[in-house]
Amino acid sequence: MYAVEMINYGDLDVLTDTQTAQRPEIKSKQVLVQQHATAIDPYDVKFRQGLMGTDKPTPLIPGSSVSGQVIAVGDEVENFSIGDRVAASTHLKSYAQYVAVSQSLLAKIPDNVSYETAAATVLGAQTGYQMVTVDLDIQPGESVLIHGGAGSVGSAAIQAARLRGAQTIYTTASSTATAYLRAIDSQVQVIDYRTTALTQALPEGVDVILDTIGGDTLLQQSLTVLKPQGRLVSLVEDATDQRVQHSYLQSNGQRLETLLGLVSVGKISIKIAQVAPFDAENMKQFQTLKHVLGKLVLTFD
Repeated sequence: MYAVEMINYGDLDVLTDTQTAQRPEIKSKQVLVQQHATAIDPYDVKFRQGLMGTDKPTPLIPGSSVSGQVIAVGDEVENFSIGDRVAASTHLKSYAQYVAVSQSLLAKIPDNVSYETAAATVLGAQTGYQMVTVDLDIQPGESVLIHGGAGSVGSAAIQAARLRGAQTIYTTASSTATAYLRAIDSQVQVIDYRTTALTQALPEGVDVILDTIGGDTLLQQSLTVLKPQGRLVSLVEDATDQRVQHSYLQSNGQRLETLLGLVSVGKISIKIAQVAPFDAENMKQFQTLKHVLGKLVLTFD
């Protein structure tokens, strides 16, 4: 089958096209998905660079987002059938024409949601949605600060927090991202991290903070504006402060299906910056782009 392989860890040159990758065989609780779209996520870039560890032997097929059609099902699979449009976030192996996916990760894609939008949703937006609804469990009336609101995790978290009834939502971003963020949520309060200190912008503090950026300095600054009984979840840092929890995406098909349902009725918006055909050259080009507003998606059609 056709795939993009990583022949080693390192710079962009380690990504290469192959026509001879082995088509996966499914286990009893897996389905085989024929890919229609996959997204470029920051995790994929860091993994290729070796920043997420180098224990997986190469060559390997990287990639974290599946969006396609079921073409085979294992004998213990329930609720999924051949022909279903499905999406999932997998750990590796999605940069390929066919992907074996556990049924526990799978979500059905609503009819009015494109494969491209589903691919753009499964990792970053699912992470943001999980952080707000599970890890932080934001309650009506709470004040919320989301670092990196212009990213895929942050933008989904802003919208999910609004749906949960957050009273005031603040986000850190550059001034150039303000219009983009206001198009997502007209009431979000944007703090330009380059010019404004958190203590200046938030003198009364906030109840909840989601840190998608990381760095010890940012974490310490965040703690100065977190209320004494507040909660902070970081995707990248840990701390001894009992108010801080380090977390990560625990991909869940049922939760992803709920999220895709919100996308289908317009309650959560997923922005796509650019779409290109799936191949190694386009993947390399997309992985060089920085500070992109919206997702970068590769299509197999």
